[in-house]
Amino acid sequence: MLKHAFSRLIRERSGASAIEFALLAPILLFFFLASITVFDMYRTYQNIVQANGIVADVISRQTSIDNTFVSNLYSVFTHLQQNSTAPIALRISSIKKTAGVYKLDWTKESGTAGLLKAQVLSSSTLPQLTDGDSVIYVEGAASYTAMTSIMGFGSMTFAETAFSRPRFIGAIVYQ
Repeated sequence: MLKHAFSRLIRERSGASAIEFALLAPILLFFFLASITVFDMYRTYQNIVQANGIVADVISRQTSIDNTFVSNLYSVFTHLQQNSTAPIALRISSIKKTAGVYKLDWTKESGTAGLLKAQVLSSSTLPQLTDGDSVIYVEGAASYTAMTSIMGFGSMTFAETAFSRPRFIGAIVYQ
């Protein structure tokens, strides 16, 4: 009797798809959440890259800037991040090469300055300039918290830089 019941149980196929779904559903859910998390991370990083480029381009078209202009640029930078709750930071600097040495003309920071790394002026991190030339150096950073820690991602900071040469003048003046 027990042998007959066991053989009948093995031949029965009516619940096979439900069991297969129960086994595969957690794996499908993992890959779904993982793909959303990775995409969101990539989107946040790309927002930083694009916002830095836009800020550098806008500054390069000016001949002088002031605190109001920097404040307005920070507002634009914040808007481009598409995440108003995450801490962000922006540093804008004018760097000039004089006698073969990079020198900081001026720098302005906005936002959560703790997200930005210490500024190092070296030929390995800055573009090659001839003596007397200047460059606008824009550093942007945003704090990111993954929507799920399913892949081991928690909170992290994305930071990126952008460079632009002044278009109409040798160096942008800060007033």
